Amino acid sequence: MALPAAETTHQFEGKNHADLYLEGRPEWPQEIIQRVMQYLLLKKLPPQTLALDVGCGSGQNTIPLAPHFERVVGVDVSKAQTEAGRRRTDKPTNVEFQVGSAEDLLFADDNSVDLVTCATSFHWFDKDAFFKEADRVLKPSGCIAIYWYNKIHPCVEGDEGKNEKIRQTVIEMDSVTLRPYTTDTVKSLESKPDETRIPYEDNIRDDTIELLVDSTLALYVKYVRSWAGYQHYTRQIPGGQDLAKDLQDKLMDIMGLDGSPEGANIKLKLPVTLLLGRKPNP
Repeated sequence: MALPAAETTHQFEGKNHADLYLEGRPEWPQEIIQRVMQYLLLKKLPPQTLALDVGCGSGQNTIPLAPHFERVVGVDVSKAQTEAGRRRTDKPTNVEFQVGSAEDLLFADDNSVDLVTCATSFHWFDKDAFFKEADRVLKPSGCIAIYWYNKIHPCVEGDEGKNEKIRQTVIEMDSVTLRPYTTDTVKSLESKPDETRIPYEDNIRDDTIELLVDSTLALYVKYVRSWAGYQHYTRQIPGGQDLAKDLQDKLMDIMGLDGSPEGANIKLKLPVTLLLGRKPNP
C-alpha cells in the first residue's frame, strides 16, 4: 500500500537512497540551464550573485548552475541528500548545500536572490507557501525556474518500433507494477494534467522540450532504483523480486544489447516541462 501523504516529505532520507540519487539521476543538461539564464538575463543584468536550488537532492541541478553565479546554494529537507551533495568530488567552491524547507528559506534575506530553481522537486512542495517564500527572497526582476522530466526512458535512434516497446515496458513497471507502492502525492500529480504556471504576469510554460543524452543501461537501472515507488517496494517487501533487474533484462532484449549493462551505451529520451516567471520590478 502507498505511504500516507504526511510521510512523503522525508522519504528521501536514507543514505542508500541518496547514494542511488547521486549515481543514477542524470545531471540537468546545459540546454535547460541556458534557457533559464537567457530568460533571467533579459531583464536582470550581471552580476548574478546568488541562486537557490530548492529540493536539490544531491545536486543534479545545483552543480550545473555554478558557472553562472557567484554563489549557489542547494536546499533540501533531506540531510542524507545534502550530505551526498557535499561529498561530490566535482562540487565547485562556490556551491554549498543546506538542509531547509522550500516553504521557509530561513537563511535567505528579503530581496537577496537572483534565481530560484526547482528541478523535479516542485510536486512535493506546498505550492502557495513556496511561491510566497520565493517572492520574498527574490530581487526585483529575479526569476523562478521550475522544470521536470516526464518519464525518462531509453531509446534507439531511428527505430520507433523498438522505442514504443521500450516506452510501454517502462510504463508498465512505473504505472502498473509499482503502482501499489506509489505515494498519494505522486498519484495525484499523475492523475490529472499539471497546468501549473508561475504566478507572475511575466511567465512562460514550455511543454515541447525533448532532449537526448548519453548514458548506460546500468546507470538507467540505478535511476529506476531511485524512484520513490521502487524504494517503497523494497522496504515493504524485503528480499522480494528484483524488479529493476527484470526491467534491465527486458530492455536489453528489446534493444538487442549483449554483454554487461555497464558497457551498454544507450541514449535516454528526456521530455521536459519548463516553467519560468519573473518578479516585477516596481
